[in-house]
Amino acid sequence: MSRTIKNHGREGLAVETLFSIDQIESQHLSQVGEQALQLSVFAQKGFPVLPSVVLSATRFRNFLQTIHWIEPMFADLPYSSLRLNLEDTQQLQSIARQIRQTIQHAEIPESWILEIQSAIAQFPDLGSPSAVILRPSIAFESDSFLSQELSDLIEPQICDIEINPLAIALKQLWAELFRARTLVYWQGAKIELQQIQFAVVIQPIASAIVSGSLQGAPPNWEVTATRGLNIAIARGEVLPEIYRISKDQIQFQQAGRQTIAYHIQAGAEPLTRLTLSETAPILQPQQREMLLSLAQALQFPAALDWQFYDSQLYITTVHYSNLLVNSRLDSTPPASDVAIVAGLAAAPGQAIAPAFVLTDLELPDTPIPVGSVLVTPMILPSWIPLLKYAVAIVSEQGGMTSHGAILAREMGIPAIVGAEDATKRIHTGETIIVNGNTGSVTLADQIAQISPKPTRVNRNWTATATKLMINLSQLDTIADAAEINIDGVGLLRSELMLGGTLEHIDQDELTNQIQQFARSFAPRPVFYRSLDLRSHEFQVPPVEANPMLGMRGTFSYVQNPDRFDLELAALQRAMEAGCTNLRLILPFVRTVEEFVFCRRRVEQAGLFNYAQFQLWIMAEVPSVLFLLPEYVQAGVQGICIGTSDLTQLILGVDRDQSTMAKLFDVTHPAVMNAITQLIQSAHRLNIPCSISTQAPITPELIDRWVECGIDAISVNLPVVEVAHRAIARAEQRLLLNGMRDR
Repeated sequence: MSRTIKNHGREGLAVETLFSIDQIESQHLSQVGEQALQLSVFAQKGFPVLPSVVLSATRFRNFLQTIHWIEPMFADLPYSSLRLNLEDTQQLQSIARQIRQTIQHAEIPESWILEIQSAIAQFPDLGSPSAVILRPSIAFESDSFLSQELSDLIEPQICDIEINPLAIALKQLWAELFRARTLVYWQGAKIELQQIQFAVVIQPIASAIVSGSLQGAPPNWEVTATRGLNIAIARGEVLPEIYRISKDQIQFQQAGRQTIAYHIQAGAEPLTRLTLSETAPILQPQQREMLLSLAQALQFPAALDWQFYDSQLYITTVHYSNLLVNSRLDSTPPASDVAIVAGLAAAPGQAIAPAFVLTDLELPDTPIPVGSVLVTPMILPSWIPLLKYAVAIVSEQGGMTSHGAILAREMGIPAIVGAEDATKRIHTGETIIVNGNTGSVTLADQIAQISPKPTRVNRNWTATATKLMINLSQLDTIADAAEINIDGVGLLRSELMLGGTLEHIDQDELTNQIQQFARSFAPRPVFYRSLDLRSHEFQVPPVEANPMLGMRGTFSYVQNPDRFDLELAALQRAMEAGCTNLRLILPFVRTVEEFVFCRRRVEQAGLFNYAQFQLWIMAEVPSVLFLLPEYVQAGVQGICIGTSDLTQLILGVDRDQSTMAKLFDVTHPAVMNAITQLIQSAHRLNIPCSISTQAPITPELIDRWVECGIDAISVNLPVVEVAHRAIARAEQRLLLNGMRDR
């Protein structure tokens, strides 16, 4: 399609109602929505976007103006904020149903549908039979994140290309905006109806051979694949096949579970669900090579869906992602093409600033200049005061779950770890660009400024059955975290909270910090994890050859209980001062005997005198998996699965070694099976089970945990919204599957 179709509005001005996907420009955003604009950017850059036409948001406005509402409160709906009592479930469901029925029974002018049919006639033939899919494309002023999030709540519609099916599908798509869950979302986010610009992306659809997603940032990508249409993935009905792309290779990562597939058939209901018995790999060699070529052509972070029709690869949707710099994909400043240093992308974001290089772990006499990139052999937790002055961090040592990486993510500082020879290749004073999304450092050709993109957090989302909690350690993050509608602090890391004061812990200061966290989140629980000191990170004696398996966790308390007793006294004083929402988690528990020793000291400290107090353990040493009944009999009241150490010990991979990063996989079947068994065992023993993770949040990961019945998931602050959406969708899929099985 090579033109736009215009309709004359009330004032006689030409109003564009249909747009070809390859003709959209940035000024059309309010008319075509975020999804269409993103697709257009890809199409105009030469990527294989599926030919599409966009029905302007003007048509949605025109349609609402033709409806005569039965109830007076809806008489001016196009201009209404539609205030509802979100606590009255029955009223909400009733009103939502009434609005949808009114939309579905209304008439759409035949001329509108004829315009759409004329555009559809120019679509390529993807195979017979074929149909069209109508996808939402929503825009808000200067908020692409909300646009994508609301679009994700609206299910696309698939229909035949005849007049009646098209009209019914279009009204059904518009009606989806007024489902109860969607009303709750856009009212909770303080969005008024007149702010919602609702366009529709219309695409041809046929029986795809294989489909899936591609997401990541150069040079590392993840590919998911399923047979047929990826509706099966969206509905959570299959576990997709997973591949990893790194530089010039695409490698099989994980087998999926493919028992069904969706295809298109002729008739009034084009979408059909088939049962499969195939066990062969989903992606064929030629398809792998085409996906590899697509990933190599993407020189920027992206998240998109794709489909194969015969031998042709098409991009069908582009998702808004925290990885995307902006909708124009061009915000990276001018820089030399070759990275001078590369490592693991440990904390997202970009920064450009002069480097300040430390060649050893001795702090300099002069302070680190404010606004510098700190380049160092290793990030020590005792450097927390210094990190507050840095705009980015580059470290030669450390893995994705090292304390330095965790700190950087919590503090919102772009960080790269495992950057070999960084302190030799980068010199103090050089202006460098640190890309925490891709793990690369380049020299800046000119002075520029990358302003950090503020994280927009929806503070009013609806509750889920699975509790969502956050991992914290820094007082500076309390203000941002405490106002979010989360269920508490799932892990308060004491060793990072104390930072550089571990040599001489002041009980008054420790009590004060604990109280600040507890009071900020009250009455929500705050799970304080007692000190887990690893000698190489905290510079504490003795020097060990393998500190990850050395004098750490509760074994260190048995050897020297003084520091643990000091922590217990600080907790007791905080609870005595009214902070009764505190709970205690013991770290890295190896044996039941270690737990019994610690429980006695907790009892002696008087903490069990408070009815709400609970004593949990981290389930991260595999012995807990096999001995959980014995632990519960000894007094364990709950477990928190620590994915980092559990993965390390099950797979035998040192999580701090950047060279082992490819083998450190939380989604490995052995790790996932261990987590499943821990959750099931906890439920049999009637104790709660949470999980604290540093792993990238993916729908597949959350699906598995929610399906197993995890009680709570605790994540870092930057990904809390992503986790909430994944949890909500996982629970919706479970409910939907339960209804289908009836």
